[in-house]
Amino acid sequence: MKVVFIADAHLKGLDDPYQKSLCTFLDNMRNVDKLVILGDLFEFWTGFNDVVYYHYLPVLTRLLTLGQKGTEIIYIEGNHDFFMGPFFTDILGARVHANPFELDLEGKRFYLGHGDTVDRNLKYAFWRALSRSFIFRTLYRVLTPSVIWKIAGFLSQKSRIYHERAISIEAHHRGFARERIREGFDGVMLAHTHIARLVEEEVSGIKGGRKGLYLNPGSWMDESTYIVYEDGKFSLERYGRQE
Repeated sequence: MKVVFIADAHLKGLDDPYQKSLCTFLDNMRNVDKLVILGDLFEFWTGFNDVVYYHYLPVLTRLLTLGQKGTEIIYIEGNHDFFMGPFFTDILGARVHANPFELDLEGKRFYLGHGDTVDRNLKYAFWRALSRSFIFRTLYRVLTPSVIWKIAGFLSQKSRIYHERAISIEAHHRGFARERIREGFDGVMLAHTHIARLVEEEVSGIKGGRKGLYLNPGSWMDESTYIVYEDGKFSLERYGRQE
């Protein structure tokens, strides 16, 4: 089994060089059973509409082609992209998860999520709930595409995290991962911080001890990193060369 994990490309439109590099990457994928996207592939996606489709058409076309070739696409919604809509579920045939979920890899249990819900910041929790509220969903439906795209830029700035907070959130992620490993998971993979990681965590206080993996594919936008699972092992890679 071969599985590729990517996250945090934050694609901004047709002129975004990261959309171009990601399209080339997807064009060259071979014999991949699953492509798992851990959120924020897009800088803004909330429901399917013409303006979103236009700006992200190149990468959407590649995802459609991958699905037609037999690659299963799994999408975990992030804090910049949610309400993925019928394009992903009906046209791409993707499995979309609004919340973290458990993925079985050849008999081993892995906890997967975007990672923003691990951040215990109350201000962010309020903003996350508001951006997914009925009020916002109604606005997305009635406003014109050009107005929606302008709002997208504003919302993206509100949702963005910065380096100092990312380091703090990463510490929460690793503590969260140790707790899930203590509960019996073999590994935890989160994104959101843009900090690529593949480390073994050891949990004490359990008879005989217990070890598991903490993984973060990092950011396609910053370093073009991703994670590959193949032959029972994980590897952290950067587009063009292996780490």
